[in-house]
Amino acid sequence: MATRLWWVACCCAVVTACGGSTPTGPTRQPTLSRTRFLAFGDSLTAGEVTAPVSGGRSSPYFKMVVIPTASYPSQLLSLAQARYATQAAVLAVTNAGRPGETVQEGAARFPEALAASDADVVLVMEGVNGLSLVGPDLSAEFMRAMVQAARTRGARVFVGSMAPTIAGRQRSQNPADLVAYNAKLQQMALAEDAVYVDLYNTLLPEANSVIGADGLHPTEVGYRRMAEVFFAAIRAALEVR
Repeated sequence: MATRLWWVACCCAVVTACGGSTPTGPTRQPTLSRTRFLAFGDSLTAGEVTAPVSGGRSSPYFKMVVIPTASYPSQLLSLAQARYATQAAVLAVTNAGRPGETVQEGAARFPEALAASDADVVLVMEGVNGLSLVGPDLSAEFMRAMVQAARTRGARVFVGSMAPTIAGRQRSQNPADLVAYNAKLQQMALAEDAVYVDLYNTLLPEANSVIGADGLHPTEVGYRRMAEVFFAAIRAALEVR
């Protein structure tokens, strides 16, 4: 009887070893290869939104207000800290957005902002202000200068396209100008080994819900969507596999 019990016990042990659950180690947490970000651009980086105001017919129906916590850089940081929890303390996103800035002015300001941030990742999105005057070709060359300056310092660069606008509103843009400029930005990014982030085509189907009353600046929901689009590109390019 004892021999029989011993044999059953041995068989059970073999079955467990061969077909039972295999102990596993702790799941590896996702991480990023770079953690210091500089978000550079104009009011769409700063986080400017349209806020309604009261008044008579002669008064505008909204005013422009910068809400840093609504900006896409701020929301991008929240997304990154949630996914890369083990790096949350060292993740940083510097918001260097300046409302009203043209791409020429941005190109002149960029080197100082980059040096001050000590960033190893640059997100640059600029050019909508004065685009119809400067034109897509020259605007893209100013952007190229910023991309090259960032790469000289060893930074990984993400080039954001122009976002869609809503026709017929106070600050809406010519769609043909935006499409032409975005095409130049995509070509330039490819040539300069930068990542092109297509905000225009991604957000175009949602434009009526993510672009604010002036037809140009995103709503707070729109900035969240911008952050998500940038974050998807960052994950694809910088997450450690």
